[in-house]
Amino acid sequence: MPTTDPFHSLVLMNAVFASAAWCLAKPSWSAAISLSVVSVLWLFFNAPIEGAVLYVVDADRGLTESDFLTLAGVILAGVTVARVRRGRQSDVDS
Repeated sequence: MPTTDPFHSLVLMNAVFASAAWCLAKPSWSAAISLSVVSVLWLFFNAPIEGAVLYVVDADRGLTESDFLTLAGVILAGVTVARVRRGRQSDVDS
């Protein structure tokens, strides 16, 4: 059940940023998995600090500014997986 406390949402948002920094600094499978998990969790627990609605789906739902943080996190996790796989390929080729 999502919380209405902004503190927990801010902690989760910081976890997204920390995992993203980990992916950028030292790409690994564990960093990509961590970023994917906290990004998807962010989608469900960002209600207290969502921001403006950019696209209305129906009277109760819509796409908000903070939903793009999920998209960015999942894309960065995918890029991290590609970097890890490319790094392993170059190790095998050497």
